[in-house]
Amino acid sequence: MFKIWLKGKYNSLYLKIFLSFLATCVLFFAGLFLFWNYYFTDLFYKDKVELLEKRVVEVTRLMNSVQDGTISTRELKYTVRILARSINGQVWLVDDKGNILNGSSDSEGRTIPKQMDAQFIDGLHGHSGYGMVNLTAPDGRIINLFTYHAPYQLNEQPMVFILHFPAGDISEAISAVRVNILVPLLFSLLAVGFILYIISRKLAGPLQQMNRAALELAHGDFTTRVPVTSHDEVGQLATSFNFMVEQLEEWEGTRQEFLTNVSHELRSPLTTLRGFILAMNDKIIPEEKYSHYLRICDQEVQRLQRLVTDLLDLAQIQNGVDVFRLRPVIMIEALEESLELLKAPIAVNEIALHLILPNPDHEPAQVPLDPDRFAQIVHNLIYNALKFTPKGGTLTVALEEAEHEVHLFIRDTGTGMTDAELARIWDRFYKADEARTSSSDVPTGTGLGLTIVKHLVTGMHGTIQARSRLGEGTEFRVTFPRIS
Repeated sequence: MFKIWLKGKYNSLYLKIFLSFLATCVLFFAGLFLFWNYYFTDLFYKDKVELLEKRVVEVTRLMNSVQDGTISTRELKYTVRILARSINGQVWLVDDKGNILNGSSDSEGRTIPKQMDAQFIDGLHGHSGYGMVNLTAPDGRIINLFTYHAPYQLNEQPMVFILHFPAGDISEAISAVRVNILVPLLFSLLAVGFILYIISRKLAGPLQQMNRAALELAHGDFTTRVPVTSHDEVGQLATSFNFMVEQLEEWEGTRQEFLTNVSHELRSPLTTLRGFILAMNDKIIPEEKYSHYLRICDQEVQRLQRLVTDLLDLAQIQNGVDVFRLRPVIMIEALEESLELLKAPIAVNEIALHLILPNPDHEPAQVPLDPDRFAQIVHNLIYNALKFTPKGGTLTVALEEAEHEVHLFIRDTGTGMTDAELARIWDRFYKADEARTSSSDVPTGTGLGLTIVKHLVTGMHGTIQARSRLGEGTEFRVTFPRIS
């Protein structure tokens, strides 16, 4: 269980961001500490090294004077002690065996401490240098010495100058500097860590909320939303997520409404068919009336067939699966071909057809269309007009060619629609008040005709608009882009 929790925490984006930035800051502060520690340590040693180098030069002059016979060994010893006091330490002249020949203390004749063997050997090889040496005093105390060694030749015999003094004050100063560097850096690191924690939570928090909301959404909860707390990229992502949820909620409502409408549209004719069939089987309906009720059954079957056909057609159009085969089409010719097939139902309903076409002397306009789908648009709009236009009414079909567009107008003098009805005519299964239907010879609609028209027009890069006034009629305007 702990491993699963740890793995989940490790895979957290918030933790990755926090640890990544924190590791970067730790490395930066560690490098900064090392740099300042080296800088100040070198600064403290620099003055001491320069002082000891000057004293080595003076000791070298003294040894040269001893070799020349200018000064005596006693004078050398006296002068070396004066130099040792100037550095508050000791000056040793060590032969190649490690024995102190002359010095500023009572160490003459003794061997140098083993802790200085490294400096002594380095000096015998002709090198000079400095460093820290820890010696143990007789009382057990640890004494820190700052040493400087330099090579010398006495009568062609190598020897080493070793100058040293207690380094307690230097160590304390360096320790104080290190503390003064380390403490602010630690507090800065804590402050940066806290700021990184807040920033990481702020960056990853909305993402975690979106993850939880997505899981709730997957379980069907469309009420979930992600709080938008900023206007940056993360806030924009949260806004887009909420918009997506709203669209899904709307689509889910549309889907539920669609299923309800389909169920209702299918149940009504099926109920009618089953009732008549049972009535005829039970001999409730006399045999001489069978033909009448069979015609009603046939009409209901045709209604079911139209509904299924329209549903399949609408599904294909919305999915865009091999529906449109666009090619340049002369609009006038396509319109005339479609109206030729509709003249009979128009005449049966005793409606006058007025056809208004552009000037035949002008070059006819070409439009990228699917001829079959365009014919379907015209048929649906004409049948919709016939359904609500009384006998003796007028149906006007006009074609207008502009410079970049072609407009098709279909106007009727039917019952018209209210503004509320006009706003819903593109909804699936919506039917205007059928009590105002004037043509009983027109097949009952499925409520999908205008929805299909809307998708067909949009699928062929066109637009469609409708306007209507109750008692005066309705006009549809379909616009397609013209081929230049």
